[in-house]
Amino acid sequence: MRLSPKITAAPNDQLNELVFFVQHQLPGLADGTYQLTVSQRVLDSAGNQVDDGSLSRTYHFAVLGDRFQLKTPSTDVFSVFPEDQASGEFDTVLPHVVLTQPTFPWTRYPTNSDPVTALQPGEDFDGDVPSWLAVLLFDEDDVAQFPGLALTPADRQVGDLFPTALYASSSLGNNYSYFNQATNTDLDVGDTLDKPISTIDIPLPLFWQTAPGLSDLSLLAHIRTVSLINKPTATGAADPGEALGTFSVVFGNRLPSHQKKAYAYLVSLEELQDFLPNSDGTPPTGNSFDPTRFLRLAVLKSWTFFSTGESATFTNDLLALNGRNPLGNQDAADTTLTLPYSGSNAGVKSALSMSYVPLNHNLRTGGQTVSWYRGPLAPYAIPKASIAYPIASPDQATHFDPTTGMFDVSYAAAWTLGRQLALQDTAFSSALYVWKKGLTQAVVNQVENEILGELLAPLIAAESQPAALSSIRKLTPAQALVHKLVFALQPWK
Repeated sequence: MRLSPKITAAPNDQLNELVFFVQHQLPGLADGTYQLTVSQRVLDSAGNQVDDGSLSRTYHFAVLGDRFQLKTPSTDVFSVFPEDQASGEFDTVLPHVVLTQPTFPWTRYPTNSDPVTALQPGEDFDGDVPSWLAVLLFDEDDVAQFPGLALTPADRQVGDLFPTALYASSSLGNNYSYFNQATNTDLDVGDTLDKPISTIDIPLPLFWQTAPGLSDLSLLAHIRTVSLINKPTATGAADPGEALGTFSVVFGNRLPSHQKKAYAYLVSLEELQDFLPNSDGTPPTGNSFDPTRFLRLAVLKSWTFFSTGESATFTNDLLALNGRNPLGNQDAADTTLTLPYSGSNAGVKSALSMSYVPLNHNLRTGGQTVSWYRGPLAPYAIPKASIAYPIASPDQATHFDPTTGMFDVSYAAAWTLGRQLALQDTAFSSALYVWKKGLTQAVVNQVENEILGELLAPLIAAESQPAALSSIRKLTPAQALVHKLVFALQPWK
């Protein structure tokens, strides 16, 4: 599709978890220079031109966009995966870059000419549009196969992308680059030959083996619209409080190797159609390039990560706790997390073996001591709770261990943590407040009714016996006041 659909954030929590995918999003104008000519004709009533056609103006303008480097990489790149310097089980994932500009992968094109043609009448969508960006991945095995490959991007200038015949200071030599067929050193507006950039020189056979083909580039970039509610965002990605965020994602086409440090590069493939391999990874059909040379590419973003492979997955790390055999064929005597102990106190040794830890404890009286604590996930069954409910304070859940002379605050800590978690829940804390307020009001009403009942008992009896009204003089001042209020508010029948 040419444009992403308009999506309205909904208050439904499930809708906030939805992800919308869009094939591509083309900019209004691709990066480059343009000429706009405006003319006007004056016609008479018969449709004949009566002016000399001199009413014409020509304007030149440019659409500026990143080409050989990212001007603001901290805001242009939302994230990379795997993260820079990360270590983990990445051998089954394709590295990718998330960009904050939805149209960026299609502001230029890898073909020799613009691949987007004007839509025909009745058509409202485009065909596949290849991205000019790609994520390439190399490691030390590639260096062993091609010793001339340097995995660290080199700091150079834009002029180093031109042949020496066009720019004498270029370091390109007889290798290839974007300007292989250029006849001059003209650049886009804003670019200069001395502008610093990062580049990588890739042996042509390696490039043909690993780089995506033209048809692949249509599948390795897309648009993603996601909810930003309760999700972290980076500067430039979305305004604070914005419900939705739209990002472009560029994927690599090569999986990392086991136990290898991988080097990932976001590179430009602008107008390199002649160099791109076939879909099966073979050199482009009919090419006349020298396979002993290198292809120099501009690196817009680079990072490294380490793929640990299957032997260092989370499961294996968990099984290896406390001496368990990493192969899983021999268990340790105790696979729980415990503190080491070499003393002779049997009570302390038993407590530590059950995953208790001694922690500093500040008492309510201002004193300090050391108490036992154990988390709630220790694998020991508790057949019967040793505390009575309800609990009004954590002190009621604190136990004393006479064998070690120390308090056990495990239940007290759990009770305090549970109370804090409950009070952070708006619905629960509001309901609790309403319940407590209603209970307090009910108690007050009951006490008031009891007091009024005691004060009004003689009056109720006098009301049923008019002759007893004379006893009003014997009432206490408070009873007399209530009696007057009753007469004022309830007329006698």
